[in-house]
Amino acid sequence: MLLSSFRETFLEKFLSISTWQSLLAILIFFGLMSGFWYGLKKIKIKFVYRILIGMLIGFIVGITIQIIIGFPGGSWFSHSGNSAWAMIDGNWIDISKYYVSNEEDFVSISSIVDLENAADLIKGTIFSDNNGTEAFVNAIVSDQSIKQGVHWVIEFNVWASLLKQVFINGILLITVPVVFIAIFKVVATPGTKGLGRISGKAVAILLINVAIAFTITFWLGYFLKIGNGLNFDNQLQGGSGTTDSKSLPSIIWGYVPSNFVSAFSAAAVLPIIVLAILFGTATKFVRKKHPESMNNLMNFMNRAWDIIMSVLMIFMKIMPLAVMSMLATSITTRAIGALGSIGLILAVGYIGLFVMLGFMTLILFVSGINIKAWWKYAWRPLIQGFSTQSSNATLPITMQTLNSEMKVSDKVVSIVAPLSTSLGLVACAGVQAGLIMSVLYTGSDSVSQMNIFAYFIMGLFTTVVASIGIAGVPGTATVVTSAVLNGIGFGPYFAPVYAIFGAIDGLFDMGRTATNVTGGVFAATLVAKEEGLFENETELISAKKLESIKDKISKKESKKSRKIFRKNKN
Repeated sequence: MLLSSFRETFLEKFLSISTWQSLLAILIFFGLMSGFWYGLKKIKIKFVYRILIGMLIGFIVGITIQIIIGFPGGSWFSHSGNSAWAMIDGNWIDISKYYVSNEEDFVSISSIVDLENAADLIKGTIFSDNNGTEAFVNAIVSDQSIKQGVHWVIEFNVWASLLKQVFINGILLITVPVVFIAIFKVVATPGTKGLGRISGKAVAILLINVAIAFTITFWLGYFLKIGNGLNFDNQLQGGSGTTDSKSLPSIIWGYVPSNFVSAFSAAAVLPIIVLAILFGTATKFVRKKHPESMNNLMNFMNRAWDIIMSVLMIFMKIMPLAVMSMLATSITTRAIGALGSIGLILAVGYIGLFVMLGFMTLILFVSGINIKAWWKYAWRPLIQGFSTQSSNATLPITMQTLNSEMKVSDKVVSIVAPLSTSLGLVACAGVQAGLIMSVLYTGSDSVSQMNIFAYFIMGLFTTVVASIGIAGVPGTATVVTSAVLNGIGFGPYFAPVYAIFGAIDGLFDMGRTATNVTGGVFAATLVAKEEGLFENETELISAKKLESIKDKISKKESKKSRKIFRKNKN
């Protein structure tokens, strides 16, 4: 009894190492991590290669563990790991809730500790569930077909997530001050103009991106009939879906925070943007009466920015190890073996992502941006988005890449980069919604009776509006599925459709987030090019072309000023 209590209380709940398999897997993983870190100290290689090596090691570890546990199905990961499993009719079944019928009484499978004895007991027996209902008759299994749950994998994931969570928490820690200080500095600086124009262009680019992504993915899924065989009509429960969708006015007023403290503690970025603009604008007005005090405030903000960037560099040093941890646990916590039946949907989703990355690259090329130089730096936020599955967690890296490496002006970076994490997400809104709509149309006889073009236009409009309120955080499948289906009047299909997208959300979210953050970098670059807001030493555009753009903008502003002057004079 004492030993059992020690195992449960100390080893399982506190130490999270209760089996020799857990201990061995954890020691091997941290041994690999230590060797990788030692190698990075001894061999000086570019940061991109450090990240790629970390991803490769994490991938190998994750796949190796999946091979060991046999690529189990979804329910394998949903229990505590203390269950017994049996191979019945080719499928692994969690039999912990069943009883074995013998001559005298029912014997609970969960009470059997010795799995070899369990195999002998259930040969040629009748399984019954908790209600006494016969579940499986004469199930013949071999000793090898009985095994314990993946409790050791669950414990491994707890430890393997250590560096991952330290890194993500550290990045999230500085996200709010990065956004607030960056925007405050831009708005509060005397003589700053054109912020409204920059914001308008950014929003337009982001929303157009969503519309294009939706269109491409929807028609791709439609022509490939990716919903064939899913029979959503037979899975309706008669409900009305969920109530996650919001009206456009409620989305807009939700961006204005009602509580100063809660705005800084929440995950949403847009309320922080609103606060920074309000305080920055107010600082401009107060500067007229108290210039010296406001100069001191700006100096404080400048030093605070330096400190935040220094903290960011501390966490960036462990990013290769964090990426290794992220990819390993991304694989070992998901039921890859359950994805066979919906692999086509996942494949079409990733095709949509790659098409959008190619499309954005093409637009930049046509706009005169040096594509080679752009991708030289854009890979960094893309990789972190892929690893963290969070646009918010990638934001500091996105801003640093745009500002320090691509040499995009602070005025653009401070406005566009934060906007792109919460508004117009090209993948989480555009590609995801296109998939949902095409799967539903090709997987439901009732829905397919609707005119395809009317259905497409409804979905396109709903998706663009819904993309204004979709946050850049992991697991947006629920929000997008609900918002789109309820928005077009097909809320009752939420449960069966989400059953598909919930299953692939983890694997799909990595690619979605990578494309989202790349879309943000794309929008900032395009706005900077249109406004001529690059530093002179940028590699993205030639000095001659940049000077030409600035001259055109200067002439336009002079012409506009003369018009205003003449109008006021008259």
